[in-house]
Amino acid sequence: MSDAPLTGPHDDPESSDAETPEHFDLTPRTAAATSSSKGSGKKWIAVAGVGVVVVALAFVLFNGLQSASTFFYNVDEAVAQTSTLDTTRFRMQGNVVAGSVTTTSDGVDFVIKYKDAQVPVHHVGDPPEMFGPKIPVVLEGAFAANGKKFESDEIMVRHDSTYDEKNEDRVREADQDAKQRATG
Repeated sequence: MSDAPLTGPHDDPESSDAETPEHFDLTPRTAAATSSSKGSGKKWIAVAGVGVVVVALAFVLFNGLQSASTFFYNVDEAVAQTSTLDTTRFRMQGNVVAGSVTTTSDGVDFVIKYKDAQVPVHHVGDPPEMFGPKIPVVLEGAFAANGKKFESDEIMVRHDSTYDEKNEDRVREADQDAKQRATG
């Protein structure tokens, strides 16, 4: 540095408006100059992580939709398709036959009927409070013993308002069937 006094806008060599020394390179760097193989590896790890999350969500969604699509039949429809249904899990609607309900050590046995078809049922677990003879119910389970018996683990009494809204035609048919059985 020289001993000459500094005057003007560049009077302080350490100020922000001082002249830039020649040995500083202030040219912008390109992306290629700043990236390294480590940065590229981190990018692939992030992409792989997102891929794993997407696959996991797809798996959960697929399984959820598959279990939500349990097929639904009236008793007469299920009996007509016994060989096709085999041991496939499905829902079956019908009316509990009066005098057929017996309590077992693990649940309840009864007969369910719709139109001219009927099926004996073994239900594991406690039935709902409103369960009883001549009550329309929806059972979830599968045929057993070559289609001669229905093994159930869920009973839904038809008087649920959300079920009524979703299945108006089936409810109307079940009510008509129950009324005919009660008078006939």
